[in-house]
Amino acid sequence: MTPTRRSLTTLGAATLLATLALTGCAEEEPTQEPSTSSSPEDEAATSAPQDADEAEQTEPPEDAAVTSAPADDAEETEPPEDAAVTSAPEPEAEEVVLTSLDDTFEVSLPEGWEDVTDTVEEESVLVAARQTERLDDFYTNVVVTQEEYVGNLTSAVENTAEQLAGEDGEYEILEPAEVDGHLAPGYTLTREVQDLTVQQTQRWISRDGTLHVVTFSAVQSQAEDVAPVLDELLASWTWTD
Repeated sequence: MTPTRRSLTTLGAATLLATLALTGCAEEEPTQEPSTSSSPEDEAATSAPQDADEAEQTEPPEDAAVTSAPADDAEETEPPEDAAVTSAPEPEAEEVVLTSLDDTFEVSLPEGWEDVTDTVEEESVLVAARQTERLDDFYTNVVVTQEEYVGNLTSAVENTAEQLAGEDGEYEILEPAEVDGHLAPGYTLTREVQDLTVQQTQRWISRDGTLHVVTFSAVQSQAEDVAPVLDELLASWTWTD
C-alpha cells in the first residue's frame, strides 16, 4: 500500500468524525411549569381580619423591651465588610490530558474541548477530540491516526496534498512543526463536507518506524480563529514510551 493511499484513509477518518459532529443536535432545555403557589398579596387578601380587642391582647407586655437583646449584640454578629475579599476563589477548570490508545503519547486538550475517541469506528484512530460548541454548524475537531512508515516524509506529504486537492482544489504546504523533538511536515486543504466549506490541516510525525498523522478540521469561516488550537495541541504532545 503506497503512502498516498494510506493518507487517503487518514483523511477519511477525519471526515467521518466531522460527519458525526454535524449530525449531532443539542439537547433541549426542560421547560419550567408556572408556579401555582399564591403570592403574599393573595395570602393577605384571603386571611381573616383581626378584631381590635384581639390585637390589643396580642401586644407584648411593657417589659418586653427590657428582656430583649440589646442592639449592640446584633451589630457585633454582622460579618465584617471585607468578608467578600477573603472568600476562597473559584477553582480553575482541570486540564484534560488524553493518552493515545497505543500508549505512546499524550496530548492536552484546551478548555472547551472533549474526548470523543469512542465515537470513531476506525482501527487506526488513536485520539479523537472536538470542541464542545459548534461554530457555524460545525464542531472543530482533531484526529490522530497511526499509519504505515514512509521513507521520504516530505515528498509523501506533498504528493498526498496534490492528489487530494485535485485540479480544482486548494492546498498549501506548511513549514514543518516541531512535535516533542521531531519535525512534522504538513499541509492545509480546503474541501466541501455536507454543504460546508471545511479546512483541514494535517501534520505527519515519523518516529521509530511509526507514522502518526494529525488531522485538524474546522469550518473555513472559523479556521483562522481556531488555528492556534492545533499549535497548542502539538506543543503539549509528549512521548510516553
